[in-house]
Amino acid sequence: MPGTTVWLVCHAANAALRSGTFPRAPGGDNDETETLDARAVEAIEAWRVRWQARLVGANGDAPHALMSPAAIACASAQAAGFTAGRTDALADAAYGAWQGRRLTDVAHEAPEALAAWTRDPAFRPPGGGESFDDVRSRVAAWLDALPEAETTIVAFTHAPVIRAAILRALSAPSASFRHLEIAPLAVTALRRSAQGWVWMAALP
Repeated sequence: MPGTTVWLVCHAANAALRSGTFPRAPGGDNDETETLDARAVEAIEAWRVRWQARLVGANGDAPHALMSPAAIACASAQAAGFTAGRTDALADAAYGAWQGRRLTDVAHEAPEALAAWTRDPAFRPPGGGESFDDVRSRVAAWLDALPEAETTIVAFTHAPVIRAAILRALSAPSASFRHLEIAPLAVTALRRSAQGWVWMAALP
């Protein structure tokens, strides 16, 4: 019998992402900077035309929807037509002292640290940030805890989480994360098989 299928959806791009700003931790006034602007709303409307019917299925049964705690993920899920439950395992990486800062400013002030962050999966940003290996560990634990019975899940999350899930399915080394580019509103499908998680190419 087919097992669980997980559709991972990267949240829409907002002004902070387009300006190259590290996300802030969810909660409080931080959420005001994580809302959808007109460009994001337009992009999600186009996404709905292409994807919503496919994810809901011909019988009209809505899949189980989940989302990251981030406001941008919540807004993306709602705009896409899904009522999703918050799941901490789907949270973006923690960026520590870099949260809310522009990448260009960090590159100017700490070029060696930023270079290490882009190539070393074990590197943690200063001030309590998470490494890619940290993200991969919690994403792998979440995937492995999902039910084995046939079910479909749609999860609105972040690029680092989707990279971690893909590498988990492929049993690929964490250093491969820098070779995976996840665009806003990209859809990635994973399915649990007898051999474990497998990556499925999404149809155009």
